[in-house]
Parts: sequence; C-alpha cells; structure tokens
Amino acid sequence: MAEPEVRYLFAPELYGRLVWFGRLRWLAVAGLAIASVAGPAVDVPHVWPALFVVALFVAGYNTFFTMVLRHRFREGHPYEDLQACAIRQIVLDLAALTVTAHFTGGLQSPVLIFFVFHMAIGTIMLPTRVMYLLAAGTSLMVLAVYLAEEHGVVAFHPLDPSFGMCGRMCHVNMAFFVVALLGIVYLTDSVTSRFKQRNIELWRTTEELRERTGELQRTLRQMEIVEERKSHYMRISAHQLRSPLATIRTSLQVLTEGYVDPGSERGKRLLAGAVERVDGLLAIVNDLLELAKMREGRARAPWAPNVNVNQLLADLFDALEPHAEERGVGLHPEFEGVAILDRGIPPDLVYAFENLIENGIKYSRSGGEVTVRLRVEGDHVKVEVVDRGIGIPEEFLDEVLHEFVRAPNARKHAAQGTGLGLAIAREAVEAHGGTLTLRSREGEGTTATVELPLHAKPHAASGELPVSG
Repeated sequence: MAEPEVRYLFAPELYGRLVWFGRLRWLAVAGLAIASVAGPAVDVPHVWPALFVVALFVAGYNTFFTMVLRHRFREGHPYEDLQACAIRQIVLDLAALTVTAHFTGGLQSPVLIFFVFHMAIGTIMLPTRVMYLLAAGTSLMVLAVYLAEEHGVVAFHPLDPSFGMCGRMCHVNMAFFVVALLGIVYLTDSVTSRFKQRNIELWRTTEELRERTGELQRTLRQMEIVEERKSHYMRISAHQLRSPLATIRTSLQVLTEGYVDPGSERGKRLLAGAVERVDGLLAIVNDLLELAKMREGRARAPWAPNVNVNQLLADLFDALEPHAEERGVGLHPEFEGVAILDRGIPPDLVYAFENLIENGIKYSRSGGEVTVRLRVEGDHVKVEVVDRGIGIPEEFLDEVLHEFVRAPNARKHAAQGTGLGLAIAREAVEAHGGTLTLRSREGEGTTATVELPLHAKPHAASGELPVSG
C-alpha cells in the first residue's frame, strides 16, 4: 500500500472507525460493571470485584484515547499515528479480555467470542501482518493463563462451581481458539483486501481525472489569456495606427479641398507633419513586423555559431557614439571577460542591446552617462545598461516590457516612441534562453539587466526557446 494512498485514502476511514470503536467500548464497560455486581447474586462470587476493576481499567484507557482522538488527532492526521493508536487500543482490549476470560471460566468462558470479534475489527482497520502478530500474541497469552490455571499457579474460576478444569477438552478448545483467531484474520483480510484494492484503484482513477481536469483547466485558462492578449494587442495596435492616420487624412483633406495652399508656409507645415506621422507609422509597422517575426519562432532564423557579445557591444558603441554626443551623454563600457555564445542570432541581439542603450541615451539628461557592464559568470553572461536618467515609476516596471506601454514620465520627456522596443528586446533575449529585467527609481535612473546562457542550443525545426546544452 503506497504511502500517499494510505495517508490520503485510509487515514480518515481509520479515524472514523477508532471513534466508533471507542463508543462501542463503553458498552463493554457497562457490561463488565453489571456482570461484576450481578455475579454474586447468581452464584458467581469471584467476578466481584475483579470484573469491576477490569471495567474501571477499560473505562480509564478508553477515556484517554477518546480525548487523544478528539483533541490531538484529526481526520487529516498521518495514518501512521492513527495506526499506532489503534494497535495500542486493541492490545489493551485483548489484555482486558484475557483477564475477563480468566475470571469467567478460562477456556470455557463465553467471552472468548469477543477475541474473534476483535480480530475481525482489527483486520479491517490495520494491516494484516500486524493482526497475525496480535493473533499469535493473544494465543500465547491465553495459553499462558490456561497453563497457570492447570498447574495451580493461579486459581481457576469456573462459571459453574460444579465444573472443574476441562482436561483434554481444554486442549481442543485451545487449538480451536488459535485456529479461530488466525482463521478470522485470514477470512476478514480475504474479503476486505479486495475492497481496499478497489478503493485504491478508484482513488488513483479519481486523482488521474482530477489531474487531467486541472491540466485542461490550466490549458483553457492559458488559451483565454492568449486570446485576451491578442484582443488587447489588436485594440492597442488599431489605436496606435488610427490616431496618426486620422491626422494625416485631415491634413491631406485640407490641402486637396483647397482650404490651404500646398505651397504656402501653412501648407508646407501640414505636409511636413503628415510626413512625420507617416514616419511614425512606418516605425510602428516595422516594430510590429519584427515582434511578429520573433514570435513565429526561430526554426528558420539565421542562428550563427560563436557569437561574440563583446564585439556586438563594441560595434554598437561606435554606431551610437555620435547620437550620445549630440545629446551630451557619455557612453562608458566596462567589460570583464569575453562572452562568446555557442549559438545566437546577431541581428536580434543587436536590436535588443541597441534598444536598451538608446533608451539610456534618450532618457538621460544632458551631461549624464550610460554605463554598459559585461561580466561572465560561470556559464552565463550578464550585461547591464545603467543610466542616471528619469527612471521608471515602480508600478510600470513590469508593464513597460509589454507592447505599446510607455511610462507617463517617458511620454513627457520624449513624445516619439512606439512602445514596442522593450517588448521586442525581451522577445529577442528570451529567444536565446535568457532574461531581461529592469530595476529603476523614478528620477534616479534605470538598470536593464540581460542574462544569457553561453551554451544554449535552439530546438531544431521548432519555434521553442533554446535549451541549455
């Protein structure tokens, strides 16, 4: 019987049976007390006060175990503890029965039937091997009492004073008693084991169904999340495209309907504004195409061997240096070690790092600086882009990594921006099995951290993320 099945399936059942057994034991206490008092009246004087003492003993340990079950154990308590409690109770019951049998005729006692009853109840509650041991121990205990009675070590107490020791018949009774105890354990187990096994199989089937139902619910929830994201993505995309298109349409309508002369200063401003809006639309469309390309997977992407991250960053410094100088921002590289990826997509990595560095430049104040740190740590490379710019409000740190999200202070600082750059950068990093995280405080600056495995391998013929080699 496997541990999880015992713990979760049979523990509540054993708890309930112990409670029931405790209530049934009070009937035994009452019977013993009545028999001890009524015994002298029916010419069985030796049951008083012996059976009354046994009744007090049974009442005492039954009260103790009832309190233990009520206050210490619960239905969800480990099976092993409940099992130990049940064994202790049955051992005490068998001892009390042995004493009762001794004072009510020994192997001729009518209470011997209760030994069989206990064996049956015990086999239902406990493992069969435990009950065989208890049956053997009980047989030895009763045999010891019988031999003590036969040899005069202890007095023999027949129910009928005219009867003496049963002689050879007691030997038959003893053999029958042993066979009855072991036989009832065997018969009870042969019946209950089938039910236990069916319960286990039913439990396993139920658990499997529950797991499959849980997996189905999780899958459905993931599908709902994907659909929600798609709907949100489409709404935001439409909104981002509709606003500049409406502005362009208005400008062209004013010009084509003759309200403003295209050659006039105002007409030229309208045309320049339309061109600027078209450039913004192209930037959004290009970013959307780049994002879609990354999300389609990298089965056909140009994975290249031995990608030197240091060289990619050095080339970016050369390309972005004029832009940084124009804005009065310094670029400072800090490289520790050389990071070479076993496999990588250089254009995507360039896009990711370029976006992070450009953001650092864009949102830094004149006279500020952007530091790019590279460190090789075991089988990973960590690249940090640190600026002392306007920062990101804490509530937007996770949001800005999604599509079309820009923090309010970023929109005030730089009106232009698609809100797609960080989302694309994150997709590019994750396509390489890495992570992109942001740490920031508004007004104090931002640290963007990229961690990439050096030995990641792309899955062949699939769009899944690479796995570490």
